[in-house]
Amino acid sequence: MTITDHARLIHALHGLLASCQDLAARHQAALDQYRGADGYVREDAYAYYEDARIGTAIEASDHLDTVVAQLTRLVGPPPPRTFTLTFAGPERHDGERPTSFALWAADLHEARRVIEEIPGFQQWRQDNAPDDAPSPATPDVFFLPQQSHPGLRAPGEYVDLRPEQASSTPAATRLASPAGIRPPTVTSLPGPRSRPR
Repeated sequence: MTITDHARLIHALHGLLASCQDLAARHQAALDQYRGADGYVREDAYAYYEDARIGTAIEASDHLDTVVAQLTRLVGPPPPRTFTLTFAGPERHDGERPTSFALWAADLHEARRVIEEIPGFQQWRQDNAPDDAPSPATPDVFFLPQQSHPGLRAPGEYVDLRPEQASSTPAATRLASPAGIRPPTVTSLPGPRSRPR
């Protein structure tokens, strides 16, 4: 970043800060008119005060959306980080644990979308299609949001899909593993992961 770029960024951030301070001051003034000298809301003004609070809250929420959008434009999206997503496959019928996968994403919502595009996960889904399924597109698999989260589980408790993403992630977050390495097969994890065919 050049000195000029840095100066522009600081100027833009000061503008956002000023807009937030102005909003806070206007809201304070709008609510203060219903307070007495002791700082408490006057009894005869409760209904007006509550209406003013609702109005200021809506305006503050709208302004926050604008500020977040402008900050994202100024500093860019957050760098990808590791998420663990967990899916229950046919192993659940035998009382086995579900299968977790590690991958890079900006947030959990994006991770849920991105995992469907990773060849290693697509292969796992196909491998877990029931024998009587009309096509491999109907695997016996479902997502477990309550067991999915930012960060990793203990080693050996997840299938690492991050090497498959290495060629498309930013250099700052790229794994040391070369791109194109297939993740370990699910059967290489402790315990059975699929029913015998």
